[in-house]
Amino acid sequence: MKSHLKNSPPIPAPLAPLGRIRDITPRDVQAIQQQLGVNSIKDVITAIINGRLETVEGLKPAQIKNIRRAFKLNKTADSRVPLWDARLAGEELLRALCQFPEVEKATLTGSLRRSKDTIGDIDILLQLSEADHRKLLYKIARMAQTERIIATGPHHICLILRNQLQADIRLATRKYFGASLLYYTGSTQYGDSLKSMAAQKGFRLGPLGLVDMQTGEYVAGEQETDIYHQLGIGYLEPELREDHQSMAALQSIPPLVSFSQLKGDMQIHTNWSDGTESIAGIARYLSHTFPHYQYIVITDHVSAKRPNHVLPPADVFRQAAEIDRINDQMGFGYIKKGVETDILENGEPELAPEVLQQFDWVIASIHTDFTRDNTDRLIKACENPYVHCIGHPSGRMIGMRPPYPADWNAVFDAAARTGTALEINSRPNRLDLNDELVRKAVRKGVKLVINSDARTLSHFDFVKLGVSMARRGACSKKDILNTGSWEDIEAFKAAKQQLLRS
Repeated sequence: MKSHLKNSPPIPAPLAPLGRIRDITPRDVQAIQQQLGVNSIKDVITAIINGRLETVEGLKPAQIKNIRRAFKLNKTADSRVPLWDARLAGEELLRALCQFPEVEKATLTGSLRRSKDTIGDIDILLQLSEADHRKLLYKIARMAQTERIIATGPHHICLILRNQLQADIRLATRKYFGASLLYYTGSTQYGDSLKSMAAQKGFRLGPLGLVDMQTGEYVAGEQETDIYHQLGIGYLEPELREDHQSMAALQSIPPLVSFSQLKGDMQIHTNWSDGTESIAGIARYLSHTFPHYQYIVITDHVSAKRPNHVLPPADVFRQAAEIDRINDQMGFGYIKKGVETDILENGEPELAPEVLQQFDWVIASIHTDFTRDNTDRLIKACENPYVHCIGHPSGRMIGMRPPYPADWNAVFDAAARTGTALEINSRPNRLDLNDELVRKAVRKGVKLVINSDARTLSHFDFVKLGVSMARRGACSKKDILNTGSWEDIEAFKAAKQQLLRS
């Protein structure tokens, strides 16, 4: 009796990737080709986008889902995860993959390397010691993190992790690692721009390197920088490889801000309000964990109108005395006295001027009326002489609440005119301002502050997300206020007073 495989129709070469998808048989490929009239993977993707795959007789929902996953077409807003969660999962997967002797190098690529605020799946590139990856495929299938393999190809493994995230693992040898890293990091638009530039210079660019179109000879590909050099342009940081600007404009951007350049965290909540840690415990932890910090600012919520999880105004002076005592023990003024106050409906801060004057740093934030246009409210807060910074300015909560309506050009103009800083709140569900608003604010000359908004010790690492938003917004060190010393902060505050008097 003939086997099932011997009776199977041949798979046309252009549709071979379909045949490598889990649970897709040659007969399924034939049905897709004949019923949809597709003759290439591009045709298949178009059919999926247009909803025609579901019309193929005999295809089960699970098969359709596997095909969509294999071509990265299963993503919806609900299926995306916050950048922080994706980073943790991606780094765990990298550590597991690096245990295999075949893997010489492993790195994140795609939107995760570009630090988009939400991630559809985890993209990884492995440098292998040899092209044959069959043994590696077997090991990956048996990893603790792997639930199932969805598809495989000569240079690609697609799998579903036990946390239900999809991971797409690309494979390259050393000769092509840089080219593959470049190819799989940028957005489609950025990749198309690079390929067009390469073609104008007589090259073909792809994951297998930069190739001379006339001779077919390999020119570069081991390092990303080698390819940029051959194209006659400078290296571009991954966060900027989107589609915002022309290639010429991207070349004029100064060096991007880095986490190591931050001198302090300027929004921290303690167990005096809605945090879990003491002021002394926070100071001890940060002075050891982030030794490059020169100062930290305690900014507990102070309110008489919100009784839960806030610091009553009557306790402000007791907290200030505790900060003085801890600073005396540390031998210098490491801890600064700050506050987060609500912006009321009329744009005024809830706390009175005589209270706000007592603080080294005042953040004013909107915590009510998220659906109304808050332009006037934000501008009024900027015009207050005792408000130094607007906290989480757009009010968005990723996946839960959109930004409230506002005329952001008017808000940024007011912030620049009054010398008021705006926050990049680094909490994973905020990342507010986002990269687009960061870019617009900086162009208006607004100073930004990257804060953790921490409630517990594990939250202090969130500032790395805020740095990523700043980098995606093309911020350099000069754009971020807390890359400066505390003397620079004091000068910024004095400049605001001067601006409001003039």
